[in-house]
Amino acid sequence: MSVSFTRRSTRLELLSARALPQQKVIVITDKLGFEPNANKVTTSWLSEQYGDKAITTGVTHLNESSKYLLLILSQLERRFEPRQIFHYIAQCKRDATVDHVFVWIVEQKLQEPFLRPYLEHMADSVITFEDRQHLSLLVKKNTGAVTHKYYEFDPLKDSITVVEAKRAAATKATAVSMEVAPPPNPASLGTFKIDLKDEEVAAKNALTLPFEFFKTLPEGGKILYHPDAEDDLDEEDPDDDLLI
Repeated sequence: MSVSFTRRSTRLELLSARALPQQKVIVITDKLGFEPNANKVTTSWLSEQYGDKAITTGVTHLNESSKYLLLILSQLERRFEPRQIFHYIAQCKRDATVDHVFVWIVEQKLQEPFLRPYLEHMADSVITFEDRQHLSLLVKKNTGAVTHKYYEFDPLKDSITVVEAKRAAATKATAVSMEVAPPPNPASLGTFKIDLKDEEVAAKNALTLPFEFFKTLPEGGKILYHPDAEDDLDEEDPDDDLLI
């Protein structure tokens, strides 16, 4: 599907300022292959918000405890069952000493596709890198409200600054292609003829069937039975002994 974005603002903002404050579990859905730099990216977000001393701790055993944690799902999924990963993240959410849990997801590497939507459901913020210039940010607020916005960004810069953008609908050509195709003509589905010419339709309509002919007679329709020589006709009721 063809999707286009248009800028809604010219104001530059730090992505970290939008995604981190008051949000504990932050899921990053990576469609661009940033995973090798996941630690660098998340640490830069922390530095922007809390200073240079704020760094992420990589999770490898599901027993780490730190203020800022980073789970790379493609690595953990090979070693642990999904329920163990879910349980660990739930524990971190309840742990007052943990400020942020970053969960980095590359969907193409997942062995279990249900992991991504489940973790996004658990998350407080979801960052999705849509393409090389655009990302989406879903934020769940404490009040229960949810915001979902799109941004334009420059992946070549050290700090990810964003400009709000509007995601347009599919292009006209795509929309036309998605229209429901008209039903096929039944006559084209087989090798035999099922439609009639005009003169054949007229002849069909003019034909009087036998039951319609007898309706026009004074005595109406009758069933006439002519027995064969071998028929065993019995004038008596064969079911007389059944008292029915």
